[in-house]
Amino acid sequence: MVQISWYEGLENFMCTVQSSDAVLSGFFTVREWSFVRAIFEAVVSEADVHLDDRGFVFKGDSVEIYTPEGETSLGKQLFFSLVDRLYNVLIDGANEDHHNVRFEPWWQAFIETAFILQQRCKAAALMEEEKIMTLHLSQKEKS
Repeated sequence: MVQISWYEGLENFMCTVQSSDAVLSGFFTVREWSFVRAIFEAVVSEADVHLDDRGFVFKGDSVEIYTPEGETSLGKQLFFSLVDRLYNVLIDGANEDHHNVRFEPWWQAFIETAFILQQRCKAAALMEEEKIMTLHLSQKEKS
């Protein structure tokens, strides 16, 4: 389980993450908006990102994430879902706190990209639900 929350303290964080996986905590904890700027277009285009201390690599149906804490692999759809949650927390937090980042030149492109990712996640969830229903119905027909 990964819990992503907007950080309202005085330290230099935009959001914090609670997870039993240190790599996921390290990757999804955002301390600088430059991290968001560096990854948001790459995620939807499925392009690898290598930053100074963390990044990700698309490998077929999985994504390998690395941080100074190590590396971990996630299914591509789970990765997209976690990034979607991250983006929602960042957007909601920036809006609620009237954060100046909302006036940065890249912010509107980020919002549009976050919407695209959100729609992709919704479509994947519907397809998975349809696959489960189809499997369930075909099993009933056989009995």
